[in-house]
Amino acid sequence: MVRKVLILSLAVFLALSCDKEDRKNTYADQESRIDSYVSGLSSDYQVIYNGGAVRVIIDPAASSARMLQKGDSVYFHYSGYIFSGGKGSLFATNDSEVAETAGFITDGNPFKIKYGSSALLEGLRLGLEGVQEGEHCYIIFSARYGYGNQIMANLPKLTPLLFEITVDKIF
Repeated sequence: MVRKVLILSLAVFLALSCDKEDRKNTYADQESRIDSYVSGLSSDYQVIYNGGAVRVIIDPAASSARMLQKGDSVYFHYSGYIFSGGKGSLFATNDSEVAETAGFITDGNPFKIKYGSSALLEGLRLGLEGVQEGEHCYIIFSARYGYGNQIMANLPKLTPLLFEITVDKIF
């Protein structure tokens, strides 16, 4: 009996270790694909790396625009996509135009959050750092900084994400 328990315990340990190693390899592959995508973008775009998130500034804010700092509140419109070498499948949005085109329902109101709140995905928190009022950007990150190994609503586990963000207001 003790031998069976020991063998079962060893099998469970090995399975969990392999799963953890597989996740690390998946994250590394996703991060490599994100880097490849970003390196292929036009040099017209400014790219900012922060931790595990990449922010690609599509339309910069005015030079005098307010920059997001810890403790500020930020209002923004977003469209969330599964990253697949670029914008993949849309999974969520609060942008009325995007929602209408995709057949989603939204009230079109901007998302509001106090920056630094734990309610944000780690990739979004890292990617939003330093955004300016009026900025339009992509924030891209691997599943390591998103939902990880969890299935979330209509997203499979280990999904890399791309958020298209337009910052409406910072205060």
